[in-house]
Amino acid sequence: MTVKVTTLRCTVAAAGSTVWLACSGAIAQEIGEVPRETGMTLWELIRSGGPIMVVLGILSVLALAMIITFFITISPRREVSEHFVVQARSLLEDGDVGACELVCQQKHAMLPRILRAGLQVAGQDRYVIVEAMQSEGTRLAASLAQRVGYLSNIATLSPMLGILGTVLGMIRAFNSIAFQPGVAKPIVLAGGVSMALVTTATGLIVAIPIMAFYFYFRGRAQKTVAAVESASAEFVEPLTRIGGGKS
Repeated sequence: MTVKVTTLRCTVAAAGSTVWLACSGAIAQEIGEVPRETGMTLWELIRSGGPIMVVLGILSVLALAMIITFFITISPRREVSEHFVVQARSLLEDGDVGACELVCQQKHAMLPRILRAGLQVAGQDRYVIVEAMQSEGTRLAASLAQRVGYLSNIATLSPMLGILGTVLGMIRAFNSIAFQPGVAKPIVLAGGVSMALVTTATGLIVAIPIMAFYFYFRGRAQKTVAAVESASAEFVEPLTRIGGGKS
């Protein structure tokens, strides 16, 4: 009987010790005595990408600035102002070419510039007027397409920079193994792999929405150019009828 009681006491004591050690470990872990694995913060994740992340950040800021600018500037309503069309048509009907040219000089939209090119040859043959206006319109349309194309350039460069970061990160990761044959430091290895993955993901995150905005603004630019062409065609006849050159 005594042996049984002693055995039971030993068993209870051992179980209690086990529970105490487990609780102590949990408490120590909670209060920070035993470090535990935690995930990287957003800032640490960005820093792990290396210098490539700085370049991607600059490109994303430039793209954002261009997107805001294009929302303001690329618009058929801005390039073809109804007020300007009515005013310019009225001046041309009155034969006041000088006043019409002055109004065009005060505007920086596409239609006033095209009309100004037509005013330079006002009163000449219809073909000459159309050629002058088409030449200026083609130049302005190409300039607009080039500005919108910058978004496409950034969207193309961003994934390539991400791939470059991937290559640099993998080189860093494998170098940590190659030059330390005994033991590869996990932190160095993890840092290299993290750099590889973060730059690739960031490049795609930057490129995808920028490419979507590029498609949107490309369509908006084409719509704007079509509206300008339609509006400028209405001024060909008044310019041809002037006949007396500039007043």
